[in-house]
Amino acid sequence: MWDVLSVFLPFFALVCLGWLAVQVRLLTPVGIRALNTYVLFFGLPAMVFLLAAGGALSGNTMGPMLLVYGAGGTAILLLACVLYARTGMARKHGGMLALATVFPNTGFLGLPLLTALLGTGAAGPVMATLLVDVLWLSSLGLMWASSSPNAHSNRGSLLASSIQSAQGALRNPLLWSMALGLLFSWASWQLPAAVDKTLGLLGMAASPTALFALGGVLHRRGQMSSEPAEFPQTWVLPTGAAMKLLLHPACVWCLGLALQQAGWPLSRDALLALVMAAALPSASNVLLLAERRMAQPVWVGRLIFWTTLLSMFSMMVWFSALKH
Repeated sequence: MWDVLSVFLPFFALVCLGWLAVQVRLLTPVGIRALNTYVLFFGLPAMVFLLAAGGALSGNTMGPMLLVYGAGGTAILLLACVLYARTGMARKHGGMLALATVFPNTGFLGLPLLTALLGTGAAGPVMATLLVDVLWLSSLGLMWASSSPNAHSNRGSLLASSIQSAQGALRNPLLWSMALGLLFSWASWQLPAAVDKTLGLLGMAASPTALFALGGVLHRRGQMSSEPAEFPQTWVLPTGAAMKLLLHPACVWCLGLALQQAGWPLSRDALLALVMAAALPSASNVLLLAERRMAQPVWVGRLIFWTTLLSMFSMMVWFSALKH
C-alpha cells in the first residue's frame, strides 16, 4: 500500500499547494485563469499530441475500449438522471448534476496521474475515455438538461443544445491535438528536432501546472459549499459521490470482464486503465456549464469538491484491488 501511496501523494500534494496558494492569496482568480489557459491551450495539447503521434492510440483494441467505457458511462448517466428527477429536480438542474456524476477530470488529473501510475501504455485507453466523455456523455447530459418532460414541442431547443454541444466539442483543443497526432502517427511523419523539443517542454510543464491550477479551482468550489442550496435531500450529494467514485468504475470493470470472457481483444492493462479513469473525480469544467446555464452550480461545485477530496483514497483502493 505504501508503494501505491508514494505514487499518488505527489500529485495530490500539488493540488493542495494550489489550494494553499489561493488561501494565502498568493494566487488570485486572474492567476488561476491564466494557469488554466496555459494548461488547456498549450501544455495538455502538446502532451496529447506527442502521445498520439507516438502511437498511443494505435492498435486493434480501440473499439472494445470505447464500447466498455461508453456503455458504462451511459448507464451511470441515465441512472443519475432518473434518480435526480425523482427528487423533484427540474431536468435543467438534474442534467448538470448527472453530468458531474459521470464526467471525470481526465485532463487535469487523469492523464498525468494514470500515466505515472500505470506507465505510458495507459495513455491510449485514457485518451479513448476522453473521446467518449467529450463527444458522447456531455452531449447526452446537455440533451437531458435541455429537454422538457411535458412538452413535445421542445425539439427546437433540444436540437439547438445538441448543436451547441457539438460545437463546444469541436472547439476542444485536446481533440484537435489528438487528431493531429493520429495523423502524424498514421503517416509516419517526424517533427523537426526543435519543434519536438519545444512541444516536449510544454508537455513536461503541463502536469504540475494542471494539478496546481486544480487546487486553486477547488478552493473556489469549497467556498461554494457554504452557499445555500435549493434541494433539501441530504442523500443527493453522497449518492452522487458514491456513483462517481464506486459505481462508475465498478460498471466499467464488469462490462470489461464480460467482453474479455466473450473473446473481445481487450487486454488486462487496458481494462485497468479504463477502470482507473472511471474512478477519477468529477471534472471542474462541468461547473462552467452549470454556471452558464444557471443550473445549480452550488450542488455541482460541492460534488466536484468532495469527489476530488475523496478520490485519493478511493482510487488507491481500486488500484490495490485490481492490480493483481
